[in-house]
Amino acid sequence: MTKEKGKDNLKDLDAGYTIQECYRMMFLNYDDVVTPDEVATMMHLPPKRIYRMLRSGELNSIRSERSYRIPKLWVVEYIQKYGLQRQESFRLQRRAAVTAFCQTPKSRKQIQEFLDLADRKFFLDSVLLPLVESGVLKMTIPDEPSSVKQRYVATKVLSPAECDLAETE
Repeated sequence: MTKEKGKDNLKDLDAGYTIQECYRMMFLNYDDVVTPDEVATMMHLPPKRIYRMLRSGELNSIRSERSYRIPKLWVVEYIQKYGLQRQESFRLQRRAAVTAFCQTPKSRKQIQEFLDLADRKFFLDSVLLPLVESGVLKMTIPDEPSSVKQRYVATKVLSPAECDLAETE
């Protein structure tokens, strides 16, 4: 009986593999040393986030002239150490920061720049619209959501834990 390798999920944990073996199998189709774009695909994150992680030293890398190379093992170690928990925690902290920042009305652009997010669609879909829909932020001109003069103001300041509760309601 042979076990199929290279899946992008952890179903094989039930088949008797250790967590370390599963993580290694997740990236079986990648070379031993990968590029930041490949890491972005592996971790399901935007490439800009990976480059930010590399510049800050959050993710180890080898710098060669003007390019980064990351041993696959270092990616596996990062995921084992932080997993998706770190990403979730980061997202909740970002939502809490927006509620604190928006005590006075702020434009979409001001909030986006405050968070240092370049992609407008990503910002709208993952930060702003969920906060408006959950009632944490409100529009100053609700009848004209796409108005140039539209501003957003927090209805209450949330901690990261409260953001998690607001999201599940």
